[in-house]
Amino acid sequence: MEQNANASKKLIGKVTDEERSTIKLLYEKKNGLVELAKCLNEANMHLYDRITTDLGSVTIDFNNWWSEKSEKYQWENTLGYQWEIQFETGDIFLVRQG
Repeated sequence: MEQNANASKKLIGKVTDEERSTIKLLYEKKNGLVELAKCLNEANMHLYDRITTDLGSVTIDFNNWWSEKSEKYQWENTLGYQWEIQFETGDIFLVRQG
């Protein structure tokens, strides 16, 4: 476990390779849709409804994954902190927000 002097990042768990792959895919989809939405202009606004619908669905799935895994693994949860995954290892950290 690696922590800095401010203890702003704390290793709190690990997920399976399958769980890691699932959240990585959701993360990439979510970021891709956000970037796509930034590229919209009047000429392609017909895509807006589709993108926002897909982004809403992916965001729900993304948040549900975190909720389900935090309950399954009983991860520590502290006000002012959020969970973060290291995709290479599947390690879960509690990280100070801001």
